[in-house]
Amino acid sequence: MATPLSKPGSSSSSSPLVLYLRQTAEPLPAAALTLPLLVLYGLGILVVPEAHNGADVVSQLLVMALQGLGPSIWVGYLAFYGTLVAINVGLIYHLRRTTRFNSNWFWSVLAESALYAVLVGTVAGSLTGDLTQILHAWVQPLPLAFGQRHGPVAGVIISAGAGLHEELVFRLGGVAGAARLWLGPNWRAPSAKLLVVLLASSVVFSAVHHIVEPFAITPFIFRTIAGLLFGSLFLLRGFAVAAWTHALYDIWVIVVLGK
Repeated sequence: MATPLSKPGSSSSSSPLVLYLRQTAEPLPAAALTLPLLVLYGLGILVVPEAHNGADVVSQLLVMALQGLGPSIWVGYLAFYGTLVAINVGLIYHLRRTTRFNSNWFWSVLAESALYAVLVGTVAGSLTGDLTQILHAWVQPLPLAFGQRHGPVAGVIISAGAGLHEELVFRLGGVAGAARLWLGPNWRAPSAKLLVVLLASSVVFSAVHHIVEPFAITPFIFRTIAGLLFGSLFLLRGFAVAAWTHALYDIWVIVVLGK
């Protein structure tokens, strides 16, 4: 379980690195640090509706609830997301006053997550190649490809939505939620059961992508491994780092590589 935030004046708070690692892994700072993803995706799908993320049930339910507003539906939608942004800004203000939260840590989280995004792509790609070679006798490995291509604007919005909502559903819900229900308050302690939860959530994470994509073994294996890596990051570094790592990796694949 994550260490509680240091009280002002405590000895551990004298180390900026220790404070950074501790506080950015806490739930409330993590919520504040993912505000840009919330804004970018929430407002972006108004401009590019096809960038809607399948794991995002919030905006789907919101649109259904606001159908009665007719042409003014966007007013209610903006009001909802504006309220979320206002709450998050208020949270940042509160954290800075009470826990010495440093908003400049956003850039540190971004740099840290960019490094992890490179590692996720490298490790998952390498292991996928190894596993498909092993499975070559039973299945026909295919080149790694991920669905349809998108323009840069849509790609950034899709990536923000994937980082935010897929980590909410599959890591916060699928790992933390399931593990806490099964293992109790000490669910973060390393155990075989926690590994089962992590693996199961990663398999489901990979499988749901094939609801809209034809099934292929190579991307299925790749996403399962990536899910394990994202889940491990979530357990070790918290939600914000996992969400930003996921988003930045997707930006690299969708926008830069054009896959």
